[in-house]
Amino acid sequence: MATRHLGRARELQIPSADGTLLHVEIRGPEDGPTVVLSHCWATSLAAWGPVVRALDPSLRVVMYDQRGHGRSQAPLTRAGYGTEKLADDLCAVLEATVPEGDRAVVAGHSMGGMSVMAAGPRAVFADRAAAVLLTNTGCTQLVKRSTAIPLPGPLGTLGSKLFLTAALPLGPANPLTAQLLRFIVLGGAADPHTVRLCGRLVHDCPTVPRARWGSVLSALELDDSARRITAPTVVVAGAQDKFTPPWHAHHMAGIIPNAEPAIEVPGVAHMGPLECPEVLAGHLERLAVDHLKAEPSEA
Repeated sequence: MATRHLGRARELQIPSADGTLLHVEIRGPEDGPTVVLSHCWATSLAAWGPVVRALDPSLRVVMYDQRGHGRSQAPLTRAGYGTEKLADDLCAVLEATVPEGDRAVVAGHSMGGMSVMAAGPRAVFADRAAAVLLTNTGCTQLVKRSTAIPLPGPLGTLGSKLFLTAALPLGPANPLTAQLLRFIVLGGAADPHTVRLCGRLVHDCPTVPRARWGSVLSALELDDSARRITAPTVVVAGAQDKFTPPWHAHHMAGIIPNAEPAIEVPGVAHMGPLECPEVLAGHLERLAVDHLKAEPSEA
């Protein structure tokens, strides 16, 4: 597999349905088969960097910052947050970057996967998505199923909800929050570079949008939308994921009509794009070859 060297990206500002401006970056040949990547809660499009570097350089890669994250605008009121907004944003990116008549492999990590599932009923998504990859994500019962806070019963549930909704600094803000973040989202085998990168990405996310999105996630219910995804779908879980345990992957694979059996990656927790980028790149390339007729480059 050839290795991609990240040069300067082509940058766009794309308005969503309500006018919120989304920061979008495109890498790779303009005429290449397209992969669209939607990142997780509390990070930015940079979280996909290790996967992008591992992808075949013949692929055209589109990434965007979720609203309130990275260089995208943050909504001014709570009305700007919700699963319909996630779907609006992804569909705006697809319309702007995947020409009508063309299709793409669409991948989502954590909240990015929730964006994909929220968009499942949309005509734009059905028209543009040739195949789907969902990794480390869920569509229902996020707080109930979380094992992120190792406390019994209702205390663990309350702790998980507070982690999602508190507008407090995370990551390298102090040693306690750094260790808490590592425990919740990374596997025991994560190397020091991965730990530092994850901490920096989360620490850089503005706390108010992070908390407001956390409130949305704590009440997430997207089963009906997930069932509307008709594209061939690969679902990946980290075997050590405490935030979205493997139960979610098997649940999604069971309700998405054309999903393959869920794949559990040993030793990986919630941050799949940082912890197992080569695994995810391999699945994306396979989907591109099978559904976009991509021709793999020689090493």
